[in-house]
Amino acid sequence: MSGHLILSLDFELMWGVRDHRSLRDYGDAVLGGRRALPALLERFARARIRATWATVGLLFARDRDEMLDHVPRLRPAYADPRLSPYRDILTGIGRNETEDPWHFGRSLLDRVAQTEGQEIGTHTFSHYLCLEPGPDLAAFAADLGAARAIAAAAGHRLRSIVFPRNQISPAHVQEAAAQGIAIFRGTPASYLHRPRGAGGTTALLRGLRFADAVVPLAGRVDFAAPVPRHGGIDVPASRFLRPWNLRLPLYSRLHLARVMREMTAAARAGRCYHLWWHPHNMGRDTEANLAQLDALLAHFAQLRDRYGFASAHMADLGAPLAPATGG
Repeated sequence: MSGHLILSLDFELMWGVRDHRSLRDYGDAVLGGRRALPALLERFARARIRATWATVGLLFARDRDEMLDHVPRLRPAYADPRLSPYRDILTGIGRNETEDPWHFGRSLLDRVAQTEGQEIGTHTFSHYLCLEPGPDLAAFAADLGAARAIAAAAGHRLRSIVFPRNQISPAHVQEAAAQGIAIFRGTPASYLHRPRGAGGTTALLRGLRFADAVVPLAGRVDFAAPVPRHGGIDVPASRFLRPWNLRLPLYSRLHLARVMREMTAAARAGRCYHLWWHPHNMGRDTEANLAQLDALLAHFAQLRDRYGFASAHMADLGAPLAPATGG
């Protein structure tokens, strides 16, 4: 059996970072990510790469009125009110993508959808954080209902979900599966990558994850096949593709080499390797980041020719196992 390279991208613009970043300190990266996105799609099309674009539901809206039309009545009551984006919709964003390219992205989403082999998945409607104190499961169900509705209005049926900040629990997976979104990106099995809220993500843990990107601390990260878990289908992440660091080029070269070694091991063994990142990770130092991606795609082509390593998005592997539930 041939192995698979799975790619998933968390497509969120400012909605994914708004609680800890501002337009002043990160807006340029978001705009750079917008500029990089067509280059990503061109490379994917040329290399016949399939990928899942897990998209925040707010980005399906063409304007603020359409956002407001789909906002759920039941909203997450976070203990930290800064985590909720709903006040921003009323007072903190522009009217449409022309006026506010940091919070609107429908033109980019349409371009993704028009590129062969790209799956539109969900990153929840509001970049919903499942493991932060406050919200209950009913609010999550309402959020997913809004995500499904606004996606359907744009002509998309959601099958896959990437939980924001990888905050996953069995109950949230079960709810997503009940709504027909049964395929999810799980986390690697190691302690370093176990799902946590922000309070559990310490500086030490972040440092260990940073080190694990270049030296083996957490063990093997490829997997034989997606597996049923918590009522859904787990297509676990293998590795976050870290952006190229011009200040630490040796670190970046070591990271790239580590990813290539892991891809090779998966291809030789006929296993799956799931690489993920955000488009805005390539919004700064874009040429260096695209060069890193070019190296990875060239390596994938060699593995495809030698071992039959194939490209897949999440639904390619998860859909045959997913239960026929939800509407």
